Amino acid sequence: MRSEQEIFGDLAGLCVSKGYIHAVAAICYRDQVVGFKDELKPENMAQLFSKSRLIRTEVTTLIGLMMRAPIDFSLPSQQTISDYIERSEALLEELHKSLSGKFTKFLTPDNVADPAFNPFKYGDVLREAMFYGGESAFTFQYRDLALLKYSADAVWLRLNKGVYLELSRGVCRHVTELLNERLLETLRTLKGKPLAEWTMLPGFAFSCAELAARMEKPLEPIRAVVEAFSAPETERNTSFTSLHEFNSAYAYPFIRKGDDEFLLLQQYGVAEALYEAPFYWMGADKDYAHIALKHRGEFTEAFAADRLRRVFGTQRVFQNVEIVRSKGKPLGEIDVLVLFGNRAIVLQAKSKRLTLLARKGNDLQLQTDFKAAVQDAVNQAMTCAELLGDSSVMLRCRDGRIVPLAGRPQAVFPMSVVADHYPALAFQVRQLLNSKPTEQIVTPLVIDVFALNAITEMLASPLRFFSYLSLRARFSDNLLMSHEHTLLSYHLKCNLWLRSGFDMMLLDDDISSDLDIAMAVRRDGVPRAATPDAASGPVSRGRLSGALSRASKTSPARRPSISA
Repeated sequence: MRSEQEIFGDLAGLCVSKGYIHAVAAICYRDQVVGFKDELKPENMAQLFSKSRLIRTEVTTLIGLMMRAPIDFSLPSQQTISDYIERSEALLEELHKSLSGKFTKFLTPDNVADPAFNPFKYGDVLREAMFYGGESAFTFQYRDLALLKYSADAVWLRLNKGVYLELSRGVCRHVTELLNERLLETLRTLKGKPLAEWTMLPGFAFSCAELAARMEKPLEPIRAVVEAFSAPETERNTSFTSLHEFNSAYAYPFIRKGDDEFLLLQQYGVAEALYEAPFYWMGADKDYAHIALKHRGEFTEAFAADRLRRVFGTQRVFQNVEIVRSKGKPLGEIDVLVLFGNRAIVLQAKSKRLTLLARKGNDLQLQTDFKAAVQDAVNQAMTCAELLGDSSVMLRCRDGRIVPLAGRPQAVFPMSVVADHYPALAFQVRQLLNSKPTEQIVTPLVIDVFALNAITEMLASPLRFFSYLSLRARFSDNLLMSHEHTLLSYHLKCNLWLRSGFDMMLLDDDISSDLDIAMAVRRDGVPRAATPDAASGPVSRGRLSGALSRASKTSPARRPSISA
């Protein structure tokens, strides 16, 4: 087997070939666009879960490597485009096998004989799960939550980047709608052209003038947004020298083709960049970086509290709760506390994230990042949960208000929420998290803000919410999935209950299509029922397994282009 770097080098050479961008456009249309007639159904999305398709991280790798040289837009022959696609798929498959092969080097006789040995704690093994695992956010979650995440930084963004948050959100929405229409137009025009002139690239092209007219907004502020997420003409993505190095294609989803002609090959990319990139812009400002970091932490906590208030009401949700005994120093602090009957939720919010060094497979950094982003928050939540059972303590908000506690909770649900997409979070939690639940304190739930957003949207009553948390904790050791959306979707369809006799259930990503559609209906007005129909029997797309499988390359490009 060739080395990962050899394969990456061959792929890099291919991606700067003449007219290669037409092959990328064909791949994006084939693997990331969903068509439907009257209403969007799960079967319309089936193609997104094919193991043969290229997922978004792979396509972004192709785009990033293509950016390492001036892009040639000339149209090659149809045979050349087909050859580019076939060669790209072959090299990416070889690259995948190279990454998955890292697992075998740990299968020494001594390790296999050790019952405590766990190869999935090693960064080199987890790299595959982090690169090929499912996306955690919907496009509209990135787009809409960016306004909340950066609301306190709006002045800095306007003065330093010329970016208005609400306008940026509008650009994300309208460029998606515009390109969905353009893709249909492009398909229709192909019928009247000779085969030699066929290309899907025009279906991904737009101008700032078109956006301004569509949005009925001035041209220059819209141009400022598009320019902010477009690579400078001198940008050659020089840092992208291996698979897990920084790829500027994530920061610059728009590709410049002319003075006012741009391409957006992956609609998901611009929403993700709006949510992620401003933090790095502000981080480069030494005088403002610490302020931006503070605002990021405040967003996570405030967002979690607001979503829980939607379920439990304002009077049952408290922020910044100190646990004190008499007049002594606080014994612990809860970011968000929910009290409902004899149950409590202890939520700790974290704004730490997985660093680039950890993504490269550095064991020490992986453990350090996980501790800072997850383990510390879980430890804090568990400590505070234990203190809630101590009759000698009282609860006090930071502003001095006393939190009424009629009786000690009989069931406490610890939660840890992270602010950003944390690659393979569910998988890492399963392998790395240390916690000791008790009879009163259940197994901690570790999710990101996107999962919390979806859970509180779909389970918007206290009883439904607690039912999910209870079942989630009860069967956590018996369930395998790439992200929380899959499990939530399964629960909505079938109720999260495992019959006796099953030691492990692996949920494929395609189960999440019901939730994907329901959320798209609620947030983007896609035609379909706003709540998934309950299944009349078992969901056939779930697979039962008694062994741990590797990360699957089946996640959809959350979310696809949707063309009626």
